[in-house]
Amino acid sequence: MPEEDEQHPYCSYGQKHPVETEESVSDALKRLKEEIDGISDKTKACWLKAKERCPPRLVDDRHLLLFLRCEVFHVDLAAGRLIKYWDKRVEVFGEDKAFLPLTLDGALKEDEISLEMAFVQSTEHTDAEGRRIILGDPSKLDKSKYTRESMVRAFWYTMHAALEDEVTQKRGIILLLFPHHAQFSQFDRKLVASHAESMKGCLPVRVGAFHICQPPTFFTVVFPIIKLLLGKRLRERIKVHTGSEEHVLERLARFGIPAESVPSDLGGAVVLNQKAWLEHRRESGL
Repeated sequence: MPEEDEQHPYCSYGQKHPVETEESVSDALKRLKEEIDGISDKTKACWLKAKERCPPRLVDDRHLLLFLRCEVFHVDLAAGRLIKYWDKRVEVFGEDKAFLPLTLDGALKEDEISLEMAFVQSTEHTDAEGRRIILGDPSKLDKSKYTRESMVRAFWYTMHAALEDEVTQKRGIILLLFPHHAQFSQFDRKLVASHAESMKGCLPVRVGAFHICQPPTFFTVVFPIIKLLLGKRLRERIKVHTGSEEHVLERLARFGIPAESVPSDLGGAVVLNQKAWLEHRRESGL
Protein backbone atom coordinates (compact mmCIF):
# COMPACT_ATOMS: atom_id res chain seq x y z
CA MET A 1 0.00 0.00 0.00
CA PRO A 2 1.32 3.51 -0.78
CA GLU A 3 2.77 5.33 2.19
CA GLU A 4 0.65 7.94 3.92
CA ASP A 5 1.11 11.60 3.11
CA GLU A 6 3.71 12.70 5.70
CA GLN A 7 2.40 16.26 5.74
CA HIS A 8 -1.31 15.42 5.64
CA PRO A 9 -1.77 11.76 6.63
CA TYR A 10 -5.32 12.50 7.79
CA CYS A 11 -7.85 14.96 6.41
CA SER A 12 -10.28 17.11 8.39
CA TYR A 13 -12.67 14.15 8.55
CA GLY A 14 -10.05 11.74 9.86
CA GLN A 15 -9.58 9.86 6.58
CA LYS A 16 -6.20 8.61 5.37
CA HIS A 17 -4.86 9.70 2.00
CA PRO A 18 -1.87 7.66 0.76
CA VAL A 19 0.75 9.27 -1.43
CA GLU A 20 0.73 7.56 -4.81
CA THR A 21 3.83 6.86 -6.87
CA GLU A 22 4.03 5.21 -10.26
CA GLU A 23 5.71 2.21 -8.63
CA SER A 24 3.19 1.86 -5.79
CA VAL A 25 0.19 2.14 -8.12
CA SER A 26 1.65 -0.39 -10.55
CA ASP A 27 2.32 -2.84 -7.72
CA ALA A 28 -1.18 -2.37 -6.30
CA LEU A 29 -2.81 -2.95 -9.68
CA LYS A 30 -0.82 -6.15 -10.11
CA ARG A 31 -1.89 -7.42 -6.70
CA LEU A 32 -5.51 -6.42 -7.32
CA LYS A 33 -5.60 -8.42 -10.55
CA GLU A 34 -4.16 -11.41 -8.71
CA GLU A 35 -6.82 -11.01 -6.00
CA ILE A 36 -9.56 -10.89 -8.64
CA ASP A 37 -8.12 -13.96 -10.38
CA GLY A 38 -8.47 -15.84 -7.10
CA ILE A 39 -12.22 -15.19 -6.96
CA SER A 40 -14.42 -17.90 -8.44
CA ASP A 41 -15.90 -17.33 -11.90
CA LYS A 42 -19.39 -17.78 -10.46
CA THR A 43 -18.86 -15.02 -7.90
CA LYS A 44 -17.40 -12.60 -10.46
CA ALA A 45 -19.73 -13.51 -13.34
CA CYS A 46 -20.87 -9.92 -13.97
CA TRP A 47 -17.28 -8.67 -13.95
CA LEU A 48 -16.32 -11.30 -16.51
CA LYS A 49 -19.24 -10.21 -18.70
CA ALA A 50 -18.11 -6.61 -18.36
CA LYS A 51 -14.60 -7.49 -19.55
CA GLU A 52 -16.10 -9.31 -22.51
CA ARG A 53 -18.82 -6.84 -23.51
CA CYS A 54 -17.69 -3.37 -22.39
CA PRO A 55 -15.50 -1.06 -24.46
CA PRO A 56 -11.94 -1.67 -23.20
CA ARG A 57 -11.63 1.83 -21.70
CA LEU A 58 -14.46 1.03 -19.27
CA VAL A 59 -12.64 -1.88 -17.64
CA ASP A 60 -8.98 -0.90 -17.95
CA ASP A 61 -6.47 -0.06 -15.20
CA ARG A 62 -8.03 3.38 -14.71
CA HIS A 63 -11.26 1.64 -13.77
CA LEU A 64 -9.50 -0.67 -11.33
CA LEU A 65 -7.68 2.30 -9.80
CA LEU A 66 -11.02 3.83 -8.78
CA PHE A 67 -11.61 0.89 -6.45
CA LEU A 68 -8.09 0.92 -5.07
CA ARG A 69 -8.36 4.61 -4.23
CA CYS A 70 -11.77 4.15 -2.68
CA GLU A 71 -10.48 1.39 -0.40
CA VAL A 72 -7.21 3.20 0.37
CA PHE A 73 -5.24 0.55 -1.55
CA HIS A 74 -6.45 -2.40 0.50
CA VAL A 75 -6.42 -4.89 -2.36
CA ASP A 76 -8.88 -7.40 -0.89
CA LEU A 77 -11.47 -4.71 -0.16
CA ALA A 78 -10.99 -3.17 -3.60
CA ALA A 79 -11.56 -6.55 -5.27
CA GLY A 80 -14.71 -7.15 -3.26
CA ARG A 81 -16.07 -3.70 -4.07
CA LEU A 82 -15.35 -4.18 -7.78
CA ILE A 83 -17.29 -7.44 -7.88
CA LYS A 84 -20.23 -5.92 -5.96
CA TYR A 85 -20.15 -2.87 -8.23
CA TRP A 86 -20.67 -4.92 -11.39
CA ASP A 87 -23.33 -7.07 -9.75
CA LYS A 88 -25.20 -3.91 -8.72
CA ARG A 89 -24.62 -2.19 -12.07
CA VAL A 90 -26.31 -5.11 -13.86
CA GLU A 91 -29.15 -4.99 -11.33
CA VAL A 92 -29.63 -1.21 -11.72
CA PHE A 93 -29.26 -0.91 -15.49
CA GLY A 94 -30.17 -4.39 -16.71
CA GLU A 95 -27.92 -6.45 -18.97
CA ASP A 96 -28.94 -4.47 -22.04
CA LYS A 97 -27.50 -1.21 -20.62
CA ALA A 98 -25.08 -2.19 -17.87
CA PHE A 99 -22.17 -2.67 -20.24
CA LEU A 100 -22.74 0.56 -22.16
CA PRO A 101 -20.88 3.76 -21.25
CA LEU A 102 -22.72 5.66 -18.51
CA THR A 103 -23.43 8.64 -20.76
CA LEU A 104 -26.59 10.65 -21.43
CA ASP A 105 -26.91 9.17 -24.90
CA GLY A 106 -25.82 5.71 -23.74
CA ALA A 107 -27.02 3.89 -20.63
CA LEU A 108 -28.92 6.99 -19.37
CA LYS A 109 -30.78 7.68 -22.61
CA GLU A 110 -34.21 7.01 -21.09
CA ASP A 111 -33.61 8.75 -17.74
CA GLU A 112 -33.82 12.41 -18.74
CA ILE A 113 -36.78 13.21 -16.46
CA SER A 114 -35.05 11.82 -13.37
CA LEU A 115 -31.82 13.64 -14.21
CA GLU A 116 -33.54 16.97 -14.82
CA MET A 117 -35.43 16.66 -11.52
CA ALA A 118 -32.04 17.22 -9.85
CA PHE A 119 -32.81 15.37 -6.62
CA VAL A 120 -29.06 14.78 -6.49
CA GLN A 121 -26.84 17.09 -8.52
CA SER A 122 -23.20 18.02 -8.86
CA THR A 123 -22.27 21.57 -7.88
CA GLU A 124 -18.97 21.38 -9.83
CA HIS A 125 -17.36 22.98 -6.77
CA THR A 126 -15.13 21.48 -4.08
CA ASP A 127 -14.31 21.88 -0.43
CA ALA A 128 -10.93 23.17 0.74
CA GLU A 129 -9.35 19.72 0.33
CA GLY A 130 -10.61 19.16 -3.21
CA ARG A 131 -13.64 16.94 -2.67
CA ARG A 132 -16.44 17.45 -5.18
CA ILE A 133 -19.61 18.76 -3.50
CA ILE A 134 -22.91 17.04 -4.33
CA LEU A 135 -26.27 18.59 -3.39
CA GLY A 136 -29.27 16.47 -2.45
CA ASP A 137 -32.68 18.17 -2.18
CA PRO A 138 -35.66 15.84 -1.60
CA SER A 139 -38.11 18.74 -2.05
CA LYS A 140 -37.54 18.31 -5.79
CA LEU A 141 -38.95 14.79 -5.82
CA ASP A 142 -42.28 14.31 -7.59
CA LYS A 143 -43.32 10.66 -7.31
CA SER A 144 -45.77 11.05 -10.20
CA LYS A 145 -42.93 11.77 -12.63
CA TYR A 146 -40.19 9.25 -11.87
CA THR A 147 -39.62 5.59 -11.17
CA ARG A 148 -37.24 4.58 -8.40
CA GLU A 149 -35.22 2.53 -10.87
CA SER A 150 -34.68 5.56 -13.08
CA MET A 151 -33.82 7.81 -10.14
CA VAL A 152 -31.18 5.33 -8.96
CA ARG A 153 -29.64 5.36 -12.44
CA ALA A 154 -29.57 9.17 -12.29
CA PHE A 155 -27.80 8.88 -8.92
CA TRP A 156 -25.18 6.59 -10.43
CA TYR A 157 -24.63 9.04 -13.25
CA THR A 158 -24.04 11.93 -10.84
CA MET A 159 -21.58 9.89 -8.78
CA HIS A 160 -19.64 8.86 -11.88
CA ALA A 161 -19.54 12.47 -13.07
CA ALA A 162 -17.90 13.40 -9.77
CA LEU A 163 -15.38 10.58 -10.21
CA GLU A 164 -14.10 12.16 -13.42
CA ASP A 165 -12.05 14.36 -11.09
CA GLU A 166 -8.86 12.67 -9.88
CA VAL A 167 -8.71 14.51 -6.55
CA THR A 168 -12.27 13.39 -5.82
CA GLN A 169 -11.27 9.80 -6.62
CA LYS A 170 -8.58 10.07 -3.95
CA ARG A 171 -10.28 12.20 -1.33
CA GLY A 172 -13.97 11.51 -1.91
CA ILE A 173 -17.12 13.60 -2.10
CA ILE A 174 -19.08 15.85 0.20
CA LEU A 175 -22.86 15.38 0.26
CA LEU A 176 -24.81 18.48 1.19
CA LEU A 177 -28.34 17.34 1.99
CA PHE A 178 -30.90 20.15 2.09
CA PRO A 179 -34.32 18.78 3.09
CA HIS A 180 -35.55 22.11 4.51
CA HIS A 181 -38.41 22.54 2.02
CA ALA A 182 -39.32 18.86 1.72
CA GLN A 183 -42.68 17.45 2.78
CA PHE A 184 -43.07 14.22 4.71
CA SER A 185 -44.89 12.75 1.69
CA GLN A 186 -41.70 13.18 -0.36
CA PHE A 187 -39.69 10.91 1.92
CA ASP A 188 -39.16 7.78 -0.16
CA ARG A 189 -37.74 5.08 2.08
CA LYS A 190 -37.22 2.62 -0.75
CA LEU A 191 -35.35 5.20 -2.81
CA VAL A 192 -33.12 6.08 0.14
CA ALA A 193 -32.48 2.36 0.65
CA SER A 194 -31.54 1.91 -3.02
CA HIS A 195 -29.10 4.82 -2.89
CA ALA A 196 -27.60 3.52 0.34
CA GLU A 197 -27.16 0.04 -1.15
CA SER A 198 -25.30 1.59 -4.08
CA MET A 199 -22.97 3.49 -1.75
CA LYS A 200 -22.21 0.71 0.73
CA GLY A 201 -19.32 -1.40 -0.57
CA CYS A 202 -20.33 -0.83 -4.19
CA LEU A 203 -19.77 2.50 -5.97
CA PRO A 204 -16.06 3.42 -5.82
CA VAL A 205 -16.78 6.68 -4.01
CA ARG A 206 -15.30 7.77 -0.70
CA VAL A 207 -17.63 9.91 1.40
CA GLY A 208 -16.02 12.67 3.43
CA ALA A 209 -19.27 13.70 5.09
CA PHE A 210 -23.03 13.95 4.86
CA HIS A 211 -23.85 17.51 5.90
CA ILE A 212 -27.59 17.65 6.58
CA CYS A 213 -28.58 21.30 6.58
CA GLN A 214 -31.70 22.85 8.11
CA PRO A 215 -33.79 19.66 8.35
CA PRO A 216 -37.58 20.08 8.69
CA THR A 217 -39.54 19.20 11.83
CA PHE A 218 -40.50 15.72 10.58
CA PHE A 219 -36.80 14.90 10.28
CA THR A 220 -36.82 13.49 13.82
CA VAL A 221 -39.14 10.77 12.51
CA VAL A 222 -37.16 9.78 9.41
CA PHE A 223 -33.60 10.35 10.67
CA PRO A 224 -33.38 7.02 12.57
CA ILE A 225 -34.53 5.24 9.41
CA ILE A 226 -31.93 7.02 7.29
CA LYS A 227 -29.15 6.17 9.75
CA LEU A 228 -30.20 2.53 9.79
CA LEU A 229 -30.22 2.32 5.98
CA LEU A 230 -26.81 3.96 5.63
CA GLY A 231 -25.05 1.48 7.88
CA LYS A 232 -22.34 2.10 10.47
CA ARG A 233 -19.55 3.29 8.17
CA LEU A 234 -21.60 5.96 6.38
CA ARG A 235 -23.61 6.80 9.50
CA GLU A 236 -20.43 8.01 11.18
CA ARG A 237 -20.03 10.61 8.41
CA ILE A 238 -23.27 12.45 9.22
CA LYS A 239 -23.16 16.07 10.43
CA VAL A 240 -26.44 17.85 11.16
CA HIS A 241 -26.64 21.64 11.01
CA THR A 242 -29.70 23.47 12.31
CA GLY A 243 -30.44 27.13 12.90
CA SER A 244 -30.35 30.17 10.67
CA GLU A 245 -28.86 30.30 7.18
CA GLU A 246 -25.94 32.35 8.51
CA HIS A 247 -25.28 29.84 11.29
CA VAL A 248 -25.30 26.91 8.86
CA LEU A 249 -22.88 28.70 6.53
CA GLU A 250 -20.56 29.34 9.47
CA ARG A 251 -20.70 25.68 10.43
CA LEU A 252 -19.95 24.52 6.88
CA ALA A 253 -17.02 26.96 6.68
CA ARG A 254 -15.48 25.25 9.72
CA PHE A 255 -15.41 22.06 7.66
CA GLY A 256 -13.64 23.76 4.76
CA ILE A 257 -16.78 24.52 2.74
CA PRO A 258 -16.83 28.30 2.16
CA ALA A 259 -19.95 30.15 1.05
CA GLU A 260 -18.36 30.47 -2.40
CA SER A 261 -18.74 26.70 -2.77
CA VAL A 262 -22.23 26.40 -1.27
CA PRO A 263 -25.35 26.39 -3.49
CA SER A 264 -27.54 29.50 -3.40
CA ASP A 265 -30.43 27.41 -2.02
CA LEU A 266 -28.47 27.28 1.25
CA GLY A 267 -27.42 30.93 1.10
CA GLY A 268 -24.15 30.39 -0.76
CA ALA A 269 -22.84 31.82 -4.01
CA VAL A 270 -23.22 28.83 -6.34
CA VAL A 271 -26.18 29.12 -8.72
CA LEU A 272 -27.06 25.70 -10.12
CA ASN A 273 -28.64 25.02 -13.50
CA GLN A 274 -29.16 21.30 -13.93
CA LYS A 275 -30.52 21.51 -17.48
CA ALA A 276 -27.52 23.56 -18.65
CA TRP A 277 -25.14 21.14 -16.90
CA LEU A 278 -26.76 18.17 -18.60
CA GLU A 279 -26.76 19.87 -22.00
CA HIS A 280 -23.07 20.71 -21.69
CA ARG A 281 -22.26 17.13 -20.79
CA ARG A 282 -24.38 15.79 -23.64
CA GLU A 283 -22.56 18.04 -26.11
CA SER A 284 -19.27 16.72 -24.69
CA GLY A 285 -20.36 13.11 -25.20
CA LEU A 286 -20.62 12.49 -21.45
